[in-house]
Parts: sequence; structure tokens; C-alpha cells
Amino acid sequence: MRYVLICLALAGGYFVLQKINHRDGVADFRVYYDAASAWINGTSPYGQAFGVSSGFYKYSPVALLPFTTLCLLPYPLASGIYYFIVLLAFILFSLILVRFLEGRFGFPTHCRGWVLATMTIFLADHFERELHLGNVNVFLLIAAFLLHELIRKQKLAGAGLLYAAMLLVKPHFAILLPYFIWKGQWRLVRAMGAGLIAGLCLPAIVSGWNGNIQLHQEWIAAIQDHNTRLSESPNTIYGIINAWVLSPLGMHADSALVIVGLACTALAFLWILLKNKNGEPDQSRFFEFFILIALIPNLTHTDTEHFMWTWPLIAFVWMTIFYRQFANKRLVILLLVLAFIPYTINSPDLVGKKVMRLFDEGGLLGMANLLILGVALYLFYATTRWVKPTSDTGIAS
Repeated sequence: MRYVLICLALAGGYFVLQKINHRDGVADFRVYYDAASAWINGTSPYGQAFGVSSGFYKYSPVALLPFTTLCLLPYPLASGIYYFIVLLAFILFSLILVRFLEGRFGFPTHCRGWVLATMTIFLADHFERELHLGNVNVFLLIAAFLLHELIRKQKLAGAGLLYAAMLLVKPHFAILLPYFIWKGQWRLVRAMGAGLIAGLCLPAIVSGWNGNIQLHQEWIAAIQDHNTRLSESPNTIYGIINAWVLSPLGMHADSALVIVGLACTALAFLWILLKNKNGEPDQSRFFEFFILIALIPNLTHTDTEHFMWTWPLIAFVWMTIFYRQFANKRLVILLLVLAFIPYTINSPDLVGKKVMRLFDEGGLLGMANLLILGVALYLFYATTRWVKPTSDTGIAS
């Protein structure tokens, strides 16, 4: 309760300060709001900037459906409601995630407050940015967690439909599909296919069949228009290698580097799958699943807000530090401090725009994310691989 009250007080104060200083535009939510308004009024949500010059809607038509109710309200009221919906999602997921890890990994509870505080501070910049912009990344991460839980409970039809919805919002989640195929979860894959077909057809209710086809053509064009070469995306593995290894040597690689990077990542993940073969199934599945989720911004071109998706692994790392004994603990904490600098304090209000650009556009944020994943990998195999869960505390609890 203390954690909830502190979060509400800080975020409520931040909301008021944004209002006072006229920084409450909630730019990403403005895009969803205006795009949904345009759609229900019979015009295309694609190809025009909403709110700011970069405010182009780039998601599928069906992803606008949740915003069609909010766009019936005046924008200041709708954006305020959405701000506090995002805030409550952060708070509730923090509590659920910590309780889940306590149950599945056998962590005690006596340092729960410190775990919550440390985890929140580590993610503070990403939380602030999500609240300030009003994006949907926290909801997609919660959806990913629900997907994990449905799979764990063998509710594969429901998991497939949820996965289809996630793909229709962010096709980046396709990174999970080879994993599901490897696990032989064909019922999930079939349900996903049915869900994708339904999601692609559903907007025809509003736009008609021909209008629906045109909308999806415009969606594909919007994705292509606002994409970039993966080898030049600064926080991807390929962009980091190009900027920090090849460029100083007077070299540059394009598609070949992307292919090699993806192949090496696939082989590394295959090693994890084989190593986990004899481990505790629920713990192994959690680690495998959220490693893939956390790797998305390192493998695809995305906004920096997507690095929030390392959240479940960050929670696991800090709970391990608080509750487990392992070798090299000081080194692990030092590595986390190094990752903390570009991962957490990359706010222009703290370090200025020049340093923030170095962190966000110079590849340091991507390096920090990879460092966090490396620490999580080490701690998983050093401390918890053979620990049995204490209870079935999943999302249902």
C-alpha cells in the first residue's frame, strides 16, 4: 500500500506539473485519438501527421478500436483518463510481477518494498516517458505476460487469439513465432492464424470491405515509409557493431551484417533452449519467453520506449540480488550501475539533450539492454535453475 500511495502521489504531482508547464500534450495518445476520430468520421487514419510533425499512425486498423470510445470525449479529458489508466497499469503490473516471481522462483517476501523501489527507480525514465507520451507499450507487455500465463496453463486457443491481437498492434512480436513452433504449440499457431484473419476483417464493419482493403494497403505503406535500414538503427545489435566496431575501421556492413546478427542470436538462443532442457519447466519458460521479448528492440527498429520490455528480467535480477547468494555479486552490481546510466538517466531533464542523444542515438541504450540481459542470463544459471516453485502464484492469484 505504501508503494501504491507513493507512486500515485509522484505521478499525480507529475501530471499537475505537466499541466502547469503546458507539457501535457501526450503526443502518442494524440495520434491514436485523432486517428480513431478520423477513422470513425470516414477519413483515412494514415498518411497524415496528428499533433506533431512526426505523429503518423503506423499500426493496424483494428488497433484503433480501443480508442474509438475515448475519442468521443473532449481531448483534455480523454488524455487525462488515459494518463491514469497507464499509471494504474504500471502499479498493478509491478505488484503482480513481483508476486509471480516470488511464487515461481521461490523468493521470500521480507524485502518486497525494497525490490519494488529498486525496480521502479531502474525503470523510472521509461515509466516517465510512457506517461508523458501516452503510448501502449505497457499494455503490450502486460499482454505478453498474460500470453505467457495462458501458455503455462495450457490454454493454447486463448493464447493464440491474444498473440494475434499483439501481432496486429506490433508485428515485432513475430520473434516469438519460431519459439512456439520449436515447442510444438500448433494449437496456439492455428488459433493465431484464425485471430489474424478475424482482426484483418473486423475493420470492415466500419469501413466496408473495399475500404478495409484500402486501409490495410495504407497500413503496409505507412510501415514501409517510416522504417529504416536495420544496420543503421543505432540501438540494434547491427547498428552497434557498425557504429562502434566497423566504422572506426573504415568499414560498413548492411544486409549481410543483419543476416549474421540474426543467425548468431538464433544460435545463442538455441544454446539456451538446449541448456534449459533439464531445468525446471516454468522457470525455463519464463526466462526463454522474456529474453525474446527483451531482445525485440535490439533486433528490430523501434522507438526507445520499447526497452521497457526488459522489465520482467530487471525484476528477476533485483530479486535475485536481494534474496540469493552467488559469486561475483559486487561485479554484477557494478555492471548494473554501468547499465543504469544510459538505461535510466537518458532524460533531457537530467543530462541535457546532447547527452540524451548520445545515449538514445549512439547505441548506448542498446548496449545497456544487452548488458542487463547478460546479467540476467548469468544469475539465472548461477542461482535459480534448480529451485522449485513454492506455489502456483500466477496471474490468476
